[in-house]
Amino acid sequence: MRYYVKDSTLVIEGDFEAVSTGLNGGRSRVKDLFNKQVPRTFNPTDPGKFVEEAALELGIREPYFGLLTAVNMEYLQVIEDDYLTVFLTAGVSNGSEFRIEKVEKVEKVEKIGTINIILISRKKLSETALLGAIITATEAKSLALLEKGHTFLGTNTDAVIVAYEAGPERESEMDSGSEGRQELAYAGSSTDFGKKITKAVIKGVKAGLELRGE
Repeated sequence: MRYYVKDSTLVIEGDFEAVSTGLNGGRSRVKDLFNKQVPRTFNPTDPGKFVEEAALELGIREPYFGLLTAVNMEYLQVIEDDYLTVFLTAGVSNGSEFRIEKVEKVEKVEKIGTINIILISRKKLSETALLGAIITATEAKSLALLEKGHTFLGTNTDAVIVAYEAGPERESEMDSGSEGRQELAYAGSSTDFGKKITKAVIKGVKAGLELRGE
């Protein structure tokens, strides 16, 4: 895996099995993942087409998964924990309509934002773990927001990508029976993988929002 920021876009290169809830999301084996910063006035007639054009401008060819955010890439959080790497951008000005009435403190924010989370595992993930990680990441994001005093559990445009590094070299390591390369079956919050996700996402959301004064 290799990652860098180019033209206000986080680009992650590699060979991944991945799922995405983004605009061109789904389940696929992809070579690139990206999270592109867009203007706060962003309102294209065809967001999906915009993602395709953004990929072309970056020299990225299909297959790929892309996300969009109005959060400046200077606030990007990269958190590593053993075999897990989390890339996260967080902004909360467009909090979802669903509110928690028990939380009385409502912070007004002016900056535009989205919470985009990209989880990459160096261990192989089962289909269940790939999908389950989306739930665990979402739970962790929501907890971080509540602990920050917000009354919502996310924004209207949040997205998650979960991936694991594939490729012949990884597959051969799996086949060799190495304990460090065993497939992870689950991603619930009580599993080792889930605990890593929870810890990293909470840390990333809080740090990202604090940098933006949110």
